Amino acid sequence: MADLREAWRAFTTTVALITTDGPKGPNVMAAEWTFNVSYEPFLIAVHVGPENATFDAIEASREFGVNLVSEEQVAAMAFAGHFSKSDTDKLSSMFFDTYPAKTIKVPMIKGALLNAECRLVQQVVMGDHTAFVGEVIEFTWDPSKQPIVLHRGAHRLGDRLLRGPGIVVAATPMRARSGQTITVVGEFTGPDRSAKPLEVSVIDSGGREVARGSSVMSGGYFEGIVQVPEGLAPGAYRVVARAGVLQGEARLEIE
Repeated sequence: MADLREAWRAFTTTVALITTDGPKGPNVMAAEWTFNVSYEPFLIAVHVGPENATFDAIEASREFGVNLVSEEQVAAMAFAGHFSKSDTDKLSSMFFDTYPAKTIKVPMIKGALLNAECRLVQQVVMGDHTAFVGEVIEFTWDPSKQPIVLHRGAHRLGDRLLRGPGIVVAATPMRARSGQTITVVGEFTGPDRSAKPLEVSVIDSGGREVARGSSVMSGGYFEGIVQVPEGLAPGAYRVVARAGVLQGEARLEIE
């Protein structure tokens, strides 16, 4: 199996953030197997395993967004690939700055090299994955951006691209009620991923801490819980994870 894994890693590809809005709500996943498969019409294929929430979302909605990852999004790419929609509202993370698509009902990711809005025209089972082929209805691209290239790690056209030190965090559910328990997960980025003392808090729009939670660390990743106080006023809040000078934030909406 070790030799087989090295064979898989021998390929060189770009990577995309695939965005959907299915029965379980909006989601993002990182998909290395995303390809332009036709010029006219403009078709993009993304290969997704049936265990992924994106699989069910595309089948149900018959549309998806393709956001080709730029160099600045290497940490967001890794985060989208490490966690699942089944237990994490990944789009709550501040690492994803979204905007509504023009022609389909999915969020699109700002800062990408290419943003393409796709409507499903074909799906083909190919081994343990399914190729979802979408026709591009609307797209924009930013010539100032450079792509990430995956080949035994992330590179910028030959140079290894390292994530800077920081914290990526997500809160689930992103929309909650007062008195509800929130799950907070995330990871440390950068070369030093050793365990650090971590604080998790809920902050209101005035910068006041309204709740504090606990967390556990494992291999650079963390998971924690925060109890939202009873009677907390509806509105926008921030979930903040701090470790020394490092800080990460997620969005939280109290209904």
